[in-house]
Amino acid sequence: MVSIKIIDKARIFAKIAHSFQHDDSGALYFDAHLEPVAKAIINFTTDYEVIAAAYLHDIFEDTDTSPGELRKEFGDRVTDLVLELTHRGSPDEMGYYFPLLKSKEAIMIKLVDRANNVSRMQSWPEKRQAHYLKHSKFWRNEEDIK
Repeated sequence: MVSIKIIDKARIFAKIAHSFQHDDSGALYFDAHLEPVAKAIINFTTDYEVIAAAYLHDIFEDTDTSPGELRKEFGDRVTDLVLELTHRGSPDEMGYYFPLLKSKEAIMIKLVDRANNVSRMQSWPEKRQAHYLKHSKFWRNEEDIK
């Protein structure tokens, strides 16, 4: 049985691992992005491992933490969720590639991650904003069909 303590452990782990990182506006990345994403996920699930994965969702992309280290600290399920949320390769015209993103839990975290990024993109250049918004769409408008 997984304890609620895994959430506090993930929060502390992420805060320490990302302590050097700031977002584009200069805010601490943990405070501006990771904490709000995890707190939003709590509105959609009480699954402790999913909430822990929300805190850790950028750990492989932005830190030197290895999957083995995360697996040792948080187990298979949390690590596998974070791996689903980790992009592969370099961005192309469609953005980053998430080949492992399949579970409803990881997709839920990714949607909240995107929403948080959209909410704080005001410091981004216009071109980057337009690109991110274009590649965040999962619906089609009439002009998209033409």
